[in-house]
Amino acid sequence: MAARSIKRLCRRQRQRVYCAFSALLLTVFLGGASQVTANDELQLGVMYQPLNRDADLGAHGWRYLLQQVIARDIDFGVLQWTQYGAEGFQQPRPWLVETATLWQHEMPLWLGLHTEPEYFAEMAKGAAAQQVFFEAYLRKVNASVAQWQLWTQQHREQFLGWYVPLELSDAYFASAAERAQLHSFLADLKQRLGPTPTAISLFLSAAMAPEDLGEWLVELQDLGYEVWLQDGVGTQALSETDRRQYFAKLNCKVVLINEAFVQTSQQPFQARPARNEELKQAMAEQPDCHRRILFSLRYLPETSGLLYLSDVTKPPQS
Repeated sequence: MAARSIKRLCRRQRQRVYCAFSALLLTVFLGGASQVTANDELQLGVMYQPLNRDADLGAHGWRYLLQQVIARDIDFGVLQWTQYGAEGFQQPRPWLVETATLWQHEMPLWLGLHTEPEYFAEMAKGAAAQQVFFEAYLRKVNASVAQWQLWTQQHREQFLGWYVPLELSDAYFASAAERAQLHSFLADLKQRLGPTPTAISLFLSAAMAPEDLGEWLVELQDLGYEVWLQDGVGTQALSETDRRQYFAKLNCKVVLINEAFVQTSQQPFQARPARNEELKQAMAEQPDCHRRILFSLRYLPETSGLLYLSDVTKPPQS
């Protein structure tokens, strides 16, 4: 707890001398026993889905928003993607790069690679379509990394790693053959990304037994990935009893993505922000050894009036 408190004070440039001195004192006082990895220190994150309408928020708006987020004791951020299909968030200016730069002054960041709008549809078609998608993705990933290479070098101390925004599911990869094909793709992808920490996420569909899913996540970790699992509380895709059975089979290195929303419509997808008491209750019912990521920034009460859930320039659908 002491290390985390000092870490928060280190977020500002003007406090670095104090931080270095305090960290030294803490190490001496505790005899080095409290030394932990960076990931152990970063216990609570928040994921942000970039949308072009957020460009209007501007630097002052983002600074204010991030100060509200820090007050919630959030340690790190995740940009879910840096490119969505052909959209690179460069208009009317490279606003996402500007936003990431503002973020890294306040907290370290995972950067999402690019994703494709047709990903879910292609995964649902089965192994043949999945392989075609994987091959195309591997051809594109180098360009995605290159686009942000300079940024990651300039801000290497605050760059936590790459997040692969392809949401896996036991429904898409229920068979051993499908998982073997996926693992081959992920191994190739990790090789291209090199030693940089890399994360990938999953959502539950109950297509695999809890014990089998727990073993699968270990296999993904053995491929060199940090594994993040959506808790499914917001979508209510599984019952609370089913969720508990799956959580019981997770190793503590799995990061839980806590859904900070309550789904109100499936087609089209609509949701409201979860109330603080709803979110706290959901988290309290889960194993407490996991690090966590809130999904998403847009649903937090601190962003109300700053990041909108819908495009406020368009009339509501009847």
